[in-house]
Amino acid sequence: MAEDEQDAPASPTWLLRRLQTAMSDAEAAMARRLQIGPTDLAAMTHLTFAPEPIGPRELSGRLGITPGATTELVDRLERAGHLERRRDTHDRRRVQLHPSEATLAEVAGELSPLLRALDAAATGLDAHDRAVVAGYLGDVLAAYEGFAAQ
Repeated sequence: MAEDEQDAPASPTWLLRRLQTAMSDAEAAMARRLQIGPTDLAAMTHLTFAPEPIGPRELSGRLGITPGATTELVDRLERAGHLERRRDTHDRRRVQLHPSEATLAEVAGELSPLLRALDAAATGLDAHDRAVVAGYLGDVLAAYEGFAAQ
């Protein structure tokens, strides 16, 4: 495909670029609604979606900020009631960071209209089209994860 065709307004790559911008705008709106900054929201996102609970050191690495800045961030989020520090059940010396139940409920409430709209966008797809979309999004996800891992 020629480069100009790939960047045409209806191309999947062009739409994906617009989606990235819209998602960034939605994240900024969520941060405003939670009355936190973008780095704080990024931290909460990492804590919420990490496969296993993480501690301050791993959070520092994920965010690319210093351990001192991470301590300030964690203290701020804890004071605001957005996260809780808990001792690791296997190694009591380690601290794990967990989103608070209240914040998870607040975020779920804020996101519910968006999630309903996303579900509605998919309701018109038949099984074949859903499989095509899922395959494409899976490939896009793998491309992003590969890029981030390099």
